[in-house]
Amino acid sequence: MPKKTKKTYKELALEFKKTRNEKVYNELYAKMRPGLFSYVNKIVRDPAVTEDIVSTTLTTVYLKIDQYNEAYQITTWAYRIAYNECIGWIRFRNRKVSINAFTDKGIDPPTHLLPNIDKDNEMPPTEADFWDAENLLTEKVRLTKEAINALPPMYNRFMVERFLNKKSYNDILDIMKPHEKGINLQTVKNRIFRGRRIVKKQLESMKLFSEA
Repeated sequence: MPKKTKKTYKELALEFKKTRNEKVYNELYAKMRPGLFSYVNKIVRDPAVTEDIVSTTLTTVYLKIDQYNEAYQITTWAYRIAYNECIGWIRFRNRKVSINAFTDKGIDPPTHLLPNIDKDNEMPPTEADFWDAENLLTEKVRLTKEAINALPPMYNRFMVERFLNKKSYNDILDIMKPHEKGINLQTVKNRIFRGRRIVKKQLESMKLFSEA
């Protein structure tokens, strides 16, 4: 007896749209949930919140399946719903996306975290667009760390403590006092300011950043 071929996301979605069969929806749910959970958690970094957003997303798929445009993949639609739910949660909490590694390190990025989604645009981004954006961000973080580590010693130690180790100015002053006689808080701030300008200038000269 030949093995039963597993149905694709789209096949399940179309079947559920046509029949409203709960068993079909449950199969679609089980198939889509792991990827959605991983994607959402990369943005919100909170498993409990992720669980709520994924649940809301898949409930929306269930309730509004008639709105699914068969010209596109069901995952494209679902990920767009999940993205909008994430943005809603972020705005509600009035906080930035924690997956933005630049912000996590105290560095303002010259790019957006995720592809822009135009609500009036008929074709939303695919999953690949989100992963490409994340890979680009990861590369920029790597280059930023390299630029900081390549700074002259006068600035390097201060920048590492401030942006990579997340130390306050006062903490950095205490760390540097045994190594630099007469150092004060203003000196710490000046070194970090100048170091940051050097890093910013170096990064802006790179094609990867200039195209952001």
